[in-house]
Amino acid sequence: MTIDSPIVQIINTILITGVVYGIIFFGVIFLTKKRKGKPLFFLSFIVLFISLNNLQAWLIAMEYISSNIYIKHMRVPWYFLCMPLFYVFLVYYSKIQKKVQSFLYTSLSIFVLMLLVRLSLIIYSQVNHYEIDETKQFIDSYSSIEEIISFIYTLFIFIYAVLMPVRNKKWFEFVLQYDDLRWVKQFFVVGVLIIVIWVIAIIRNNQTEGFSSPQIYYPLWLITSILIYWVGFKGLFRYRVMEDRIVLRENISRGISSKKMKDLNLDLDHLEADMSEKVKSEKQQQLFNDINNIVIDQKKFTDPYLSLESLAEEIKMSKGHLSFLINTYSEKNFSDYINEFRVDQVKNLILNDEFVNYTIESIGLESGFNSKSTFYTAFKKFTDITPSQFKQINL
Repeated sequence: MTIDSPIVQIINTILITGVVYGIIFFGVIFLTKKRKGKPLFFLSFIVLFISLNNLQAWLIAMEYISSNIYIKHMRVPWYFLCMPLFYVFLVYYSKIQKKVQSFLYTSLSIFVLMLLVRLSLIIYSQVNHYEIDETKQFIDSYSSIEEIISFIYTLFIFIYAVLMPVRNKKWFEFVLQYDDLRWVKQFFVVGVLIIVIWVIAIIRNNQTEGFSSPQIYYPLWLITSILIYWVGFKGLFRYRVMEDRIVLRENISRGISSKKMKDLNLDLDHLEADMSEKVKSEKQQQLFNDINNIVIDQKKFTDPYLSLESLAEEIKMSKGHLSFLINTYSEKNFSDYINEFRVDQVKNLILNDEFVNYTIESIGLESGFNSKSTFYTAFKKFTDITPSQFKQINL
């Protein structure tokens, strides 16, 4: 394929678009002063280094590299730092930085050493008056060795990061309260794909006379360009949701504020008002009221794993009797009974000025919903609108 072929032009467009997005993402993260922690710091550098690596690849593919011998052969192995940075991001994201070692300083040292070795080899070729073709062959030989070393080191850290949650499940107990880390598992799956493509590229590259043939590395550059969008969006969004949930849980556990809690109770009082309209057993009525108070006062509904069985076991009542009381006195099944409390809390949190900048998903999850889909379905069922629409209408 030539530079002017349609397929190459499409790939190069995706490549440079990903580069621009990555650099903008990095700039926005660094210019944002609000709620910027170390995980975002490392995440932004992952995106930046993938972008710089792809920018360098694009410049080479488009033959925009200077003819100056030092600039032409001084390729920076930005990709070498991406996996170590993701490992450090995962460590800080999971808040286990005190329990595991960091490969970051080792990685930076090797990275600098690679640059010095390459520079030394270029200088050596010039001191010994190598011809242009000789210099290219000499530096290409080193580039092949450098890439193989980078691959082995990256693979080592990748395997170490994958096995870390498996070997040390207790370390991740805290973060698993707020994030199931499914997106991290998806990243590892993509990582396996990248490693396979990289291996193929290395093998094919070493079968050719030159180094870094664009055709050989196009698949790798393409998938890493897509990865820029995915890592940037997913990492940023999941980090923000988790941090929001931590703060929300602290506030919910100690009570948002007396005024807001009063408003919340008023929203829930319609349950008892409806019950008074019917003639029912006073004893059963009081028993349901006591259960209702437990659910509200102890915020049982914020537990995403709350079930009819677990609540019945906790209050030492048979599952059947509890189901009868809830169905009779709330006129709802257990799921709707609990979800209505959750929806009422979501509405109050959305209207609370203290949480206006928190993500709606984090509010829903901290109110007891176990997923975004169940949250949106339940909210629309009780309000006929989505949480986003509710926020727009009331704020």
